[in-house]
Amino acid sequence: MAHHFAGAKDFFRKTPTAALRSVLTRDFLIIAAINFFMLVAYYVIFVISTPYAIRFFNATPSEAGLTAGIIVIGCLVGRFFTGYLVGRVGCRVVLLAGLLIFTGSLALYFPVDSLPALCLVRFIGGVGVGFIGTATGTIVAYVVPKEHHGIGISFFSLSTALALAMGPFLGVTLVQIVTYPQLFGICLAVGCVSLVCYVMLRVPNRLPGSEASSKDLLDLRNYIDYSVIPFACVVLVAAICWGNVQAFITFYAKELGLMGAASLFFLLYALTLILTRPASGKIYDMRGENVVVVPCLLLTALGLFLLGHAVANWSMLLAGVLLGLGFGNFQSVAQAISLSLVPRERYAQATSTFFIFFDFGMGFGPYAFGTVASHAGYDGLYLTLCGVALLALVLYILLHGRKVEAFRA
Repeated sequence: MAHHFAGAKDFFRKTPTAALRSVLTRDFLIIAAINFFMLVAYYVIFVISTPYAIRFFNATPSEAGLTAGIIVIGCLVGRFFTGYLVGRVGCRVVLLAGLLIFTGSLALYFPVDSLPALCLVRFIGGVGVGFIGTATGTIVAYVVPKEHHGIGISFFSLSTALALAMGPFLGVTLVQIVTYPQLFGICLAVGCVSLVCYVMLRVPNRLPGSEASSKDLLDLRNYIDYSVIPFACVVLVAAICWGNVQAFITFYAKELGLMGAASLFFLLYALTLILTRPASGKIYDMRGENVVVVPCLLLTALGLFLLGHAVANWSMLLAGVLLGLGFGNFQSVAQAISLSLVPRERYAQATSTFFIFFDFGMGFGPYAFGTVASHAGYDGLYLTLCGVALLALVLYILLHGRKVEAFRA
């Protein structure tokens, strides 16, 4: 990790304007805009999919849950193949394919007339999101100087944080004002904005050195990078925690009579990310991952512990802030760590590996721990997840942290 320390010193020797200019380039801002608009549409659709399925297709709660969650399966499928496709056909082609697939899936909501068709549309949309996520992550890794990956990816992830704040808010608000077809039309328009942004992108289709390891379709190295897997296991376990927060926080708040706090929970989470991710990225670049990851996982455990003991609005809101400080910053730094484990020509596979494990944890977590909620209640679930976050910390130390170069001021 020596390049992190040297790079950070160089970063702070520069004037603030010159330092930011090396990160916030034209292509960087366009990629961030594409990511933002795509995720706004994604989150709007995500929050309305369950009530839409119940209202128009008489879906049971479990069927509606499948309708909402199947997009994660689509993401996993898309992300798995993207690492190979970036090397074979180029990053711009993959990004354009993802944008066309996702925007096309938004148009397909209009003719949907059955629950199976709705699930298929959402699966297709998930594949598009998987393509886009890996392609944008790979492009950002190339356009940001390697010594500034921490701060660069932290800035890029702010587009995700802003979308996380705006998307659900717009979905919940607009569904009370406009019809579902009108809402689908708005999302389709947002998807088209992403396509317009793509046209302005100048990065080459073939990024330097980004090639598939071989032409063998069965060679797993074309899709993932083995060297990232041990650390990705830590990401998977940590993502289980946040997946359960997203899945059950509304039900938990309703049970406690804290719906007012629940409506602000994700907003505070996102605002915390916006305020702290640039700082965590700088610390990572200057002092390495242990100084960031260990406190982040501890704060995640503390936030889940507080959530399990929530008795008033303030405690739930404070838990949202702690989880933003903890898991929110862990997520962006973890992506930078995944890139640091591979040479430049393997960025696509490293990004794909990171997101495959991340999405699997997010999607598998609520299914695996739903039985805990049914037997021990939601408070028992979040207290159990506090232990899962601590397990992620132990795994991090054993699988990665103890191998990292010692802290340097």
